[in-house]
Amino acid sequence: MMLIKCDICGHEFDHMNAGCCDCGYDCGGANIKCPNCMFDIEAPEEIRGDILKQKEERSIFVRLEKELDL
Repeated sequence: MMLIKCDICGHEFDHMNAGCCDCGYDCGGANIKCPNCMFDIEAPEEIRGDILKQKEERSIFVRLEKELDL
């Protein structure tokens, strides 16, 4: 469990409760969304790789490759 403090509202939350980033600023989805104020904040370096890996695994292309055994 990693507690993250929102830069905007100061809310502390577990990174597992964070939402997915939809900022549109070319972060590549490596940011997270505060569950309290819904503001996109930079994810800590320790979990950024995991977030990107999870996002890639959920992509339509990866799911199609698995479905079609490519």
